[in-house]
Amino acid sequence: MRKVFHFINHNFLLCFGMLMLVLLLSFTFLGQYAPFINQGVEEIPFKMTDGKISVPPYEPSSEHLLGTDREGRDLLSLLAMGAKETLLIIVTITILRYLLAIPLAYLAHKNVFGANPLLKVLNGFFSYVPTIVMVILLAMLPPLLLTESRPYYLIVIIAAMEVGRAAETIKQELDECTRKEYILSGIAVGAGPVRLLKSYYLPFLYGKLLVSIISDLGKVMFLLGQLGFIGIFISQDIIQVEIGMFEIRNESISWPMLLMEATSDIRGPIWIPFWSAFAMTFTIFTFNILAQGIQNLEKKKASYLV
Repeated sequence: MRKVFHFINHNFLLCFGMLMLVLLLSFTFLGQYAPFINQGVEEIPFKMTDGKISVPPYEPSSEHLLGTDREGRDLLSLLAMGAKETLLIIVTITILRYLLAIPLAYLAHKNVFGANPLLKVLNGFFSYVPTIVMVILLAMLPPLLLTESRPYYLIVIIAAMEVGRAAETIKQELDECTRKEYILSGIAVGAGPVRLLKSYYLPFLYGKLLVSIISDLGKVMFLLGQLGFIGIFISQDIIQVEIGMFEIRNESISWPMLLMEATSDIRGPIWIPFWSAFAMTFTIFTFNILAQGIQNLEKKKASYLV
């Protein structure tokens, strides 16, 4: 028990981040089975109270702990049912980003196939143009608005926007690794590029890669929140509302979609943007604190080796 308290005391951020992650995953995968969660997330168009008709959104009460949205759907149920979709999106985007960034970083490190100039161009361009601006421009292109494959295209676009930054970070670590003796020994025994990457470079980078990936999970969550605030979603459909008139509607139950009317909700049913923003903020802090905790642990390990 003393060793446990000693570990917690010396790795408080890591333990606190792990606790937050356990809470987040419990809510994501077990929250929907709680007795007070409405899995169908059914709409309540009106209520009769003391002979009077009331329409949504309904304020927080014993019946709706966090209130409802404008369609009368229980907000706590929406958050619980949408958690899995939200995390799936941010994890998919982040993993895809690093699947692209790691090979690009290695090719740039070896300076083959023009990868190094390409990486410099990517970093130079996206350092002046905010990621959200590029995502908005591409997401609103008519071909992407009308295609049924929009979610896949948008996930690839969001992942690709930060590939240059991620690859540059990895390349710097690879450049530093090259001067290590065990890398030189691998080159001396005739290890090929693939074997060098797999058996020599990556084991050294696992900890730093993990920190970068977890940090990016929080960044992607923040970006999706920004997109939700201005009404751009991963999945949306074109709905005909009247003859010759169409409207873009979001059919997702992911957390960012609850922010699409935040500017008007702030002056009225403020609980709608508040609780959705709280869920996203908790997620962002979870990944940031966990990444910082792992980074501190890696620094301590490195200091012991030195």
